[in-house]
Amino acid sequence: MYNQLIYFIIALLLFAIQEPGAEPFFPLWETILLGASFFLSYVVICRVAFRRLQHALAEDLPRSLLMLRYLAAQKRLSILALLNLAVDVYVLNIKYYLQRLPGFEQSLTLPGMAGLLLLLLYLAVMWFWSYPIYRHVYHSNLKPWAFLKGNLAFSSGMLIPWLLLSMVSDALQILRTPAFLKTEAGQFILMGALLIVFVLFAPRLVVRLWGCRTLPLTAERVELERFAEEKHFRVGNFMLWPLFGGETLTAGIVGMLPKWRYILFTQGLLGLLNVDELKAVIAHEIGHVRRYHLLFYLAFFFCYSILVYALSDLVVLVFLRNPVVLDWLLNSEPVNPNLLSALTSIPMILMLVVYFRYVFGFFMRNSERQADLYALKLIGHPFLLVSSLRKIAFHSGQPEDLPSWHHYSIRQRIDFLLRAYEDPAVIRKHHQKYYTAMVLFFFLVAGLSTAGFGLEKTKVVRNWRTELQLAVIEREINRGQVDQRLYAAYGSILLERGQFAQAESVLRKSLEKTPGDANTLNNLAWLYATSPSPYFKPQAALELALRAAALEPDPTILDTLAEAYYVNGEPGEALKAIQQAILKQPNKLDYFLNQKQKFEAAVRDKREGRRNGWEEN
Repeated sequence: MYNQLIYFIIALLLFAIQEPGAEPFFPLWETILLGASFFLSYVVICRVAFRRLQHALAEDLPRSLLMLRYLAAQKRLSILALLNLAVDVYVLNIKYYLQRLPGFEQSLTLPGMAGLLLLLLYLAVMWFWSYPIYRHVYHSNLKPWAFLKGNLAFSSGMLIPWLLLSMVSDALQILRTPAFLKTEAGQFILMGALLIVFVLFAPRLVVRLWGCRTLPLTAERVELERFAEEKHFRVGNFMLWPLFGGETLTAGIVGMLPKWRYILFTQGLLGLLNVDELKAVIAHEIGHVRRYHLLFYLAFFFCYSILVYALSDLVVLVFLRNPVVLDWLLNSEPVNPNLLSALTSIPMILMLVVYFRYVFGFFMRNSERQADLYALKLIGHPFLLVSSLRKIAFHSGQPEDLPSWHHYSIRQRIDFLLRAYEDPAVIRKHHQKYYTAMVLFFFLVAGLSTAGFGLEKTKVVRNWRTELQLAVIEREINRGQVDQRLYAAYGSILLERGQFAQAESVLRKSLEKTPGDANTLNNLAWLYATSPSPYFKPQAALELALRAAALEPDPTILDTLAEAYYVNGEPGEALKAIQQAILKQPNKLDYFLNQKQKFEAAVRDKREGRRNGWEEN
């Protein structure tokens, strides 16, 4: 389950980062043929991998060894599916053709759905060929179509949070919303609120999607309900979980609010454990709720979003400053935005894997151990939970020493429970370790995110960014590229670096060749409106800004026009221009709102007859 979650997040990341560019890499039919070839190659590899395992059946291997090989093959082929997806995106550039779909470029949902569906197609191939091994390892009577359906339904349930968040984000782009929701703080507050709403109210949707049914009213169910009541634990319902036909030996809990909180059992687990052992399993699930693990997992995902927002640009920037990486990028013919996006995806994926696989894995393992300890506390001894773990291991064919990044092995769990029962100090030490690690984690997230936001504003980081941009642009110009957008961007970067004379020269030359280019007009206007003497030329700035706004009145150009009015002593006109820019719902709305406040203050000052800096100019 958790491995798949990481794979899905990587798929979303691959699709989100890639820039398809203005031209396709291959004609449509070549793209289709090459994509089909890669897909068929994956089909063949999956078939060969699981056919080899089928041949191993004749060797009469121990069931535990066969299971290890089966799980290892699934892991390798899942990673290969991600690599194939990366090839589709970064080598075949399929997003170039997909962006022709109505609303694709403006939507967050449609590109993400495309990437996830493509990954699910690859995974479905793997599941199809793995079915014979699954049937043998788990002694399953499940039909192939039911096996595929179970995998797809289980995966779909994990994707519901992302789907809801992305659809709300798309809706906010269309609907008129308060300006605050367009700011960075507003976006984070909204995302956090949506995650909380999902965790609280979506469990009913999830259990429906998984096809769960109410557990029949039997003497066994009555006993389980009585046990929950005795422990003062309210449950919305006890449900049958048809995971892979119900043959999987597992249980789970979904939801935080009592009315929408469900304890799930597969039919296989109900048939294996006696009622007392099932009570121990319920006690474990109660432990997850009473120790607030679900709430912590929610916070953990939210912290990831904050860290990505605060650190992703810095990590990518440091990665691209590596001479080997930069030389490889600059030696491409020409500098390819797709190659650049492919390179920047590497550190992003590494961040994701480290965060979830190792940091989240640490907390998940210890959360499971804490839930085991809570079951020990509720039951009064560990023996029922120990016997249920041993039965699950034996009947599933799972080795008791099978490692897992999100669970301790069954043997480790059993040994820890027995030690905790004999020595209560073990329990106290584990809680201290868990909560100390949690506090350190939140302090670390706060520190890293604060440092990231702070470093983004420093002169050093700004210089890194402009140096990288200059290196790319100068390389392209030296190659003989005559695209005027390069010269306009070159002049803008020189201006940002304070090289006013060079910036003016480059922008003027660019304007001579393309007098109707709005970006060049805008950049030169900004230079004349914001630079020190002798480059400060307010009247020229206003004339250029008016020409640019007449050609392309986007928010950035309207901001330059507002600044030009401001330095010419016309704060009222500046305020009108910046209000027009805000109505277009620009990115970095905080900046535009600050500009508006500046111009409003200037209007008040002028009305009151005060002299301000812009009047003196």
